Amino acid sequence: MLLENGAPAGGLDDVTVAPRTAIGLDGSGQKLIIVVIDGRQPLYSQGATLAELAEIMMYYGADTAMNLDGGGSSTLVVQGPLGPRVLNSPIDNNIPGRERAVGNHLGIFIP
Repeated sequence: MLLENGAPAGGLDDVTVAPRTAIGLDGSGQKLIIVVIDGRQPLYSQGATLAELAEIMMYYGADTAMNLDGGGSSTLVVQGPLGPRVLNSPIDNNIPGRERAVGNHLGIFIP
């Protein structure tokens, strides 16, 4: 957990920067907040620590937030009229923009 009842969870790493993915809800439970932070790409983005990620989630209004799988798995994709589109710059095997093959994903469908 990153945030619980609007406060950072205890013991969050404030040293290790990496690509990160987090999901959270605002206090009313009506707003879903998804954050993907690129990393390991010098001159573009080094990433964030877990403590920084908690601060970012609070900034965007999260009351409760959870860290998801990060690193090369941090990829945000939306389905557009021309098909899926990657919104960030993932990294795999130190190659910026390369998507990592993963065995699962979190999909959100809005009818």
